[in-house]
Amino acid sequence: MKQPKKMLLLLLFSYLIVIGVNFAGNFQALINGNWQYSVYFSLGMTTYGWLFFMGLHYLIFRRLKWSDKPTTSILIAASIFAIGGALMMLIGMKGMVYFLHFREQSNYDYVNNCIYSALFSMVFGMMVTGQQILLHLKKSIEDNERMKQEMIQSQYETLKNQVNPHFLFNSLNTLATIIPTQPTVAVDFVEQMSKVFRYSLQHSNQNTIELGTELKVVKSYLFLNEQRYDGKLKVAINLPDAVLEKKIITQSLLMLVENAIKHNEISHEHPLSININADGDYLVISNTLQRKSILEPSTNTGLENIKKRYSLTNSLPVSVQEKDGLFIVQLPLLNQ
Repeated sequence: MKQPKKMLLLLLFSYLIVIGVNFAGNFQALINGNWQYSVYFSLGMTTYGWLFFMGLHYLIFRRLKWSDKPTTSILIAASIFAIGGALMMLIGMKGMVYFLHFREQSNYDYVNNCIYSALFSMVFGMMVTGQQILLHLKKSIEDNERMKQEMIQSQYETLKNQVNPHFLFNSLNTLATIIPTQPTVAVDFVEQMSKVFRYSLQHSNQNTIELGTELKVVKSYLFLNEQRYDGKLKVAINLPDAVLEKKIITQSLLMLVENAIKHNEISHEHPLSININADGDYLVISNTLQRKSILEPSTNTGLENIKKRYSLTNSLPVSVQEKDGLFIVQLPLLNQ
């Protein structure tokens, strides 16, 4: 109810302003008794203009994303209000002549009234739209701040997972095992390990990243774990080149792969399968669901963090489901 009341109050305020300006500008004509045309016409045009611009506001301006280019959007909106006001005045004056048989006005009156109507429409139109602009800008600032906080949390979680004692101990233990027998693989192991640790530092300020870029570090992370689990971890990646140019939330794919390995049993009896492929506008990450009986310590914020960051960037939701013995997450593929 608050919004309609505000709109009606604005209309009443507009009436007062119009009548006031009318008396100030046409005082001599009014005291001579020629006031009907001026007053009725002004009130009628004010009502007509109010209805027109309220419709314009609710159908168009309220839906615009003012935060994208606020200065340009405001200038365009002000121009539309000004041009619309002048045209309404011109149409109204001509309509009064042809349909209500009022006397034709002079060119000076047409120009003067059109300028007055343009200024009036622009000022009051921007008063109505200005609130929407401020709300959009406020929301944009809040979303950006929330995005930064979610990104910091994501970076913290990823770094913590990568440098936690279990991960580091297991990696070094695997490295010590393969050095005597496979020195070439050991060198590759160290190189891949450095890529995983370096990734979060290199892309810490990016909210989105090309899928192809993150996939490289995911492959490095998977290589480390494939060496550790020695045939008990099976990975299938099937992504066309075109999809690799799409973007995802930074560290989202890496975090999902980490969670799959961290929270599921991996053994000869129960090897873990991880599949990464594309389905339309989504990147699909699935793994066999075989939860550990004793879970590693976890804050349980990784997946929620990904959902929140996607919700601030994209209208498509992150899908999470358990189906046919699989844990499946679908991440929207972004264009920018």
